[in-house]
Amino acid sequence: MCDPILPTQEPDDLIIRATAFDNAVRAFACRTTKLCREAVRIHGLSPAAAAAMGRLLSGVLMLSQDLDKPGDTITAVIQSDGPIQGMTVIGEYGATVRGSILQPVVETVYMARGKLDIGAVVGKGTLMVIRDQQLKEPYVGRIALVSGEIAEDLASYLAISEQIPSVVSLGVKMTRDGVSHAGGLMLQLLPDADDTVVQAIERQLETFPDMTTLLESGATPEEMLRLLTGPGGLDVHSKTHCAYACPCSRERMTRNLIAMGLEELNQLAGDPDG
Repeated sequence: MCDPILPTQEPDDLIIRATAFDNAVRAFACRTTKLCREAVRIHGLSPAAAAAMGRLLSGVLMLSQDLDKPGDTITAVIQSDGPIQGMTVIGEYGATVRGSILQPVVETVYMARGKLDIGAVVGKGTLMVIRDQQLKEPYVGRIALVSGEIAEDLASYLAISEQIPSVVSLGVKMTRDGVSHAGGLMLQLLPDADDTVVQAIERQLETFPDMTTLLESGATPEEMLRLLTGPGGLDVHSKTHCAYACPCSRERMTRNLIAMGLEELNQLAGDPDG
């Protein structure tokens, strides 16, 4: 008699921190399927809005790994002319994120081969990043959106505002049942990264799969990074459970609003949906 086939338990959300190429590259990768589902549940997101917010949640989660102590936050604010109009995601020390979106239900726009066109859903606009590490004033960086696809925009922000050449790949796979897979990875080149390192990464990128393809294949965050770093090796420093969580704080929100500046606050005040 055969043993019954038991259902496979879905893995928990996870983020890893690592270095590669003899500490010349910092690397992050995450699986965020469950936290993206929680965002969909809380905000009632349509598929296109879920994919857009899911990408930003994963991206900010990886950026938050620079935070040093409890109470530190990083906030990404997108203001745009696309159907979603804008969204905000806050990452906390301890690998938690949360977010909001101006228009949670929007029409789905497709690219070729049935892929969601997130750039069309987000549209043109700006990305502002606020790092609040409880110093006198938060650090604020602002760029124009490059494509609205989120990954390219975060890479552009890192290159322009923080002078960190980076590779960012994000993915959210949507099905009729909702979010089936979500996650991403990020490589940041440190000052010791020479042309040999850059060329090695570029070679790996030539055949690197689409993020949703990797996630659907069951690749773990560590496996995704090892595939991208290839001969550069990978030294994993931490593996941390991550989640969608909202520890609200009036003081923290006040600091973030002050950091946004008068122009952005006036725009939000005049927005009937804001």
